[in-house]
Amino acid sequence: MIPDHKGETIGKIIKSCLLDWGIEKVLTITVDNASANKVAIDYVRRKMRNWNESKLVLGGNFLHVRCCAHIINLIVSDGLKDMNDSIVRIRNAVQYVRSSPSRLQKFKNAAEHERIESHSIVILDVPTRWNSTYLMLSTALKFQKAFDRLLDDDARYGLYFSELDSGKNRVGPPKEDDWDNAKVFVQFLHVFYDITLKFSASLSVTSNMFFHELCSIATELNTLANSGDFLLGEMAAAIKYKFDKYWGKIEDLNKLLIIALVLDPRYKLDYVKFCFGDLFEENKVNEMTYDIKEFLIKLYEFYKGVDNISSSDQVSRSIPLENEGDMGKVNENVDFRLERLKKFKQMKEKKDFVDLKNEVERYLIESNENTDDDSFDLLNWWKVNCSKYKILSRIAKDIFAIPVSTVASESAFSTGGRVLDPFRSSLSPKMVEILICLQNWLRTSNICFDVAPSTGEMEFYEALEKEIGMTTSSDDTVVG
Repeated sequence: MIPDHKGETIGKIIKSCLLDWGIEKVLTITVDNASANKVAIDYVRRKMRNWNESKLVLGGNFLHVRCCAHIINLIVSDGLKDMNDSIVRIRNAVQYVRSSPSRLQKFKNAAEHERIESHSIVILDVPTRWNSTYLMLSTALKFQKAFDRLLDDDARYGLYFSELDSGKNRVGPPKEDDWDNAKVFVQFLHVFYDITLKFSASLSVTSNMFFHELCSIATELNTLANSGDFLLGEMAAAIKYKFDKYWGKIEDLNKLLIIALVLDPRYKLDYVKFCFGDLFEENKVNEMTYDIKEFLIKLYEFYKGVDNISSSDQVSRSIPLENEGDMGKVNENVDFRLERLKKFKQMKEKKDFVDLKNEVERYLIESNENTDDDSFDLLNWWKVNCSKYKILSRIAKDIFAIPVSTVASESAFSTGGRVLDPFRSSLSPKMVEILICLQNWLRTSNICFDVAPSTGEMEFYEALEKEIGMTTSSDDTVVG
């Protein structure tokens, strides 16, 4: 248990976990967007630098990853604090239907009379949770005609809206304009709902889609803000203000997440440049694109040095030549064979320095994979091409493991399945760890193993087939 929520306290807990688990290499740590977490990551970074700075990628400057699902929740919640009256009217209508079994049955009868074919049922939202409001509106829209019919079939439904609610007149029932506004809200919130689920995926790579989806959000907000629809423009402007606060500056983004998109062979650097063009002024696009490419090369050099293939310092270090004054002299003790090998080594190191960038250049120059191929397997592509891009494949393996969210998709909008009851709370930490591991293993997709039979097994199968064949032939003889 963490005694308090101070940044240094959280950092100490993370440090002790790293020590207990024997973890020495840490690329990133994904945490919620809170000031205390920033202090915690800074604390962990300092401690890890003291342990062994070479274990930290680029000095740990990119250790901190802010939870994208948390930031989206902040952006949408803050931007939609002042809900539209249309939502309140629909909420009151849903509240009436869900207030008793008899009212719900009358509503179902109205839906049947209107021949609404849907297995959904209207749900009441939690006003402080935008995702529940999105689900309430999206389901209520399917039953718009049923709500309208309820005014004729259920007299109490109309009287319900003339009653006082907390001393105020209850607004409603929803009219045609309210349903039109609801469609706008659903269209708007659907974007953020889907992206939150994508960011929270726990069984697939998420880091490669971060910058792609971020640019999609920015483009969508700009389009909606200039759509000419007053309500839609007002909502988009409010959300855009909060969006710029968290993600509006390129320097506030973790560059590793942009590199993740570059290392997706369907997009690469050209697509990142295209995205920059949608977000920033033209005079900054080339500068930022160059900066990302140089960062990738810097990352490449770091991994090359760590793997002891040929560090950037080694390949760039020049070998001193003989003094010009000695060039004309012939030294009888000079082994010309060794001198030639020495010159060859010098030439090879210069070539390696060029090759150092060539793996990056070669990857960026080669044609992109098809973006329309839904069956494209990103991890398998790098597995197949790991011999071609020895260093880049190591970088890709680490970067694609970065989670951009601290919550799994099944818990992004609900923690019901993860609440510890009194029994589970009494379990020992060891047992809880075992149960968590078992749950993860059971939830993974089935893996097929291609196991070839051994020689002994083959002999056994052949003998069994012969025995069955002999038995069959003898049975045929007896019958005849």
